[in-house]
Amino acid sequence: MCGICGVVNFDRDVPVEKDVLQRMCDVIKHRGPDDAGFFVSQNIGLGMRRLSIIDLSGGHQPVFNERETACVILNGEIYNYLELKELLEKLGHHFRTRSDTEVVIHAYEEWGDDCPQQMRGMFAFAIWDKERERLFISRDRLGQKPLYYYLNDRRFIFASEIKSILQCVDVPRHINLQALDTFLTLGYVPAPDTMFDGIYKLPAGHTLSLIKSHCRIEEYWDFEFDGERSRDLPYYRQRLRYLLEESVRIRLMSDVPLGALLSGGIDSSMIVALMSQMMSQPVDTFSVGFDEEEHNELPFARIASRCFGTNHHEIMVNSCGPDLLERLVWHLDEPVADPAAVPTFLVSELARKDVTVVLTGEGGDELFAGYDYYKMDRWAQRYQIMPTDLSRRTLPALARGVNSLLGRRHYHERTIWYWSLPPGAQMVAWVAIFTDAEKDKLYSRSFKHHLGEKRTAEVFAHFYSRCNVRDHLHRLMYVDSKVWLPDDLLMKVDKTSMAHSLEARTPFLDHRLLEFVATIPSHFKLNGSTSKFILKEIAREILPEEVIDRPKHTFDVPIGRWLKEELRDLTVELVNQGVIEGQDLFDVDYILGEMWHGLEKDELGYARQFWGLVNLGLWAREFCPTTG
Repeated sequence: MCGICGVVNFDRDVPVEKDVLQRMCDVIKHRGPDDAGFFVSQNIGLGMRRLSIIDLSGGHQPVFNERETACVILNGEIYNYLELKELLEKLGHHFRTRSDTEVVIHAYEEWGDDCPQQMRGMFAFAIWDKERERLFISRDRLGQKPLYYYLNDRRFIFASEIKSILQCVDVPRHINLQALDTFLTLGYVPAPDTMFDGIYKLPAGHTLSLIKSHCRIEEYWDFEFDGERSRDLPYYRQRLRYLLEESVRIRLMSDVPLGALLSGGIDSSMIVALMSQMMSQPVDTFSVGFDEEEHNELPFARIASRCFGTNHHEIMVNSCGPDLLERLVWHLDEPVADPAAVPTFLVSELARKDVTVVLTGEGGDELFAGYDYYKMDRWAQRYQIMPTDLSRRTLPALARGVNSLLGRRHYHERTIWYWSLPPGAQMVAWVAIFTDAEKDKLYSRSFKHHLGEKRTAEVFAHFYSRCNVRDHLHRLMYVDSKVWLPDDLLMKVDKTSMAHSLEARTPFLDHRLLEFVATIPSHFKLNGSTSKFILKEIAREILPEEVIDRPKHTFDVPIGRWLKEELRDLTVELVNQGVIEGQDLFDVDYILGEMWHGLEKDELGYARQFWGLVNLGLWAREFCPTTG
């Protein structure tokens, strides 16, 4: 596990300065505190920071091929590297180390741009091909490892984190206002954009090749849902358990201490259960809790810990002050309105005291339809087939009915907004922080004029239409796997764990496991009102009933209390400065009036909206101070 970076100047007579690469590496030292490596050859420079996991003494990077005509820097893990090494040796390649990094450079020699398809793992790597004067970059299929880049007419810069790119002082720090609008809908910015104008994410499952100034980006992996040729439940259950066990087993490779993050839910508890069967010593588990009983999942984590005899460690999160939030915003690089980043950041800090690698349960909701909005969508779909005149008269009552059936505490207009959107974009209504109507009140006149027509829903509609299946649920899940999963969930896990030099591995997101789950019919995922149906069937074979049948918890982080107490002064200060100081983007009277009143009354949604604005304001203060 590492942080990587590099610079290519298009003019061969303009050398890359070593001190620039040094700064780029130093700012991401948290990603790799154990070692540093550099390669500089006239107009090309590569740098890396290493967190030693495999081949502790022999895995120094960059790694070269036998003739030293190409070299690689790698962030991540190649779980099938031993198999690939054996195959490549039979094909005539010679290895100098035991590290998985060396497999990458020989795979490139053997298979060229198709080499990522041979790899099973989480990775972002860069190869400099001296003979072809070519840079080749690849990111893993699901986006577990990040990769950002900046390109202008003089040079190309890339890195594992944006703050590394910003060490090149002439990279502009301008806010992408269209991305800002998207952020205030989704709480994150989907690839390829970032909140910085001109800095981009390489999308998951893509490669990038650079020859001179010509940059080409191509997709090398996708998956298809094929659940219409249905087999019986026992077949899917047996095959799924085998693949999940295999996925956990290959992620136990490590030359350093290894444990697991345990939330007490089904996903992480299953990972711990399987680890306990495979490891010769008790699993170290790490959990986070809150004072508020409705948010605290520690009792269920303790049940799982006792059941599997783990060495259990806990941390209570009683507050979130400005200092903690500022640290988190700096590590995330972009504003992220996902409050779960706070407990993930703190439990990672706890885990790093005892282990260097953890397995986590991320991906279970995306693979097995675990989110409540899949149920909400199903109910809303049932009422969408009414004649238009009748639906106009009955929409408010029907929307209240849908919300009541789903146990939502307050009726609001999102269900009606859902019915007004085209099918491919309707999902936005369930996940939006600010609806379009709320943005009309939030935005200043000048910001509205600059934006013109809002396009937030387009990214959802693009992937919805691209998923060529009839099953509506599977199309929604495809959207999540392409947007929410890489650009919020996995980015958050990577940045918050690597902030503490901790490697997080996600067994549910093995691409072979995902490809099989895509063949399982949707009614084995969301069965009536039971989500994760097939996963729960397997869980009953290995987990305590209390964990499987646990009562449903509400929003999992007490951000409302934090905003009204320890973050109150900071919130008011940021809003009074316009959230982003020096730019007339928001209606401060609306924020401190209607929105603040809703927050004080604990009305649904306002805490999450303020959380997004506070994170946005802190991000701009840290990364774009020239806006003032």
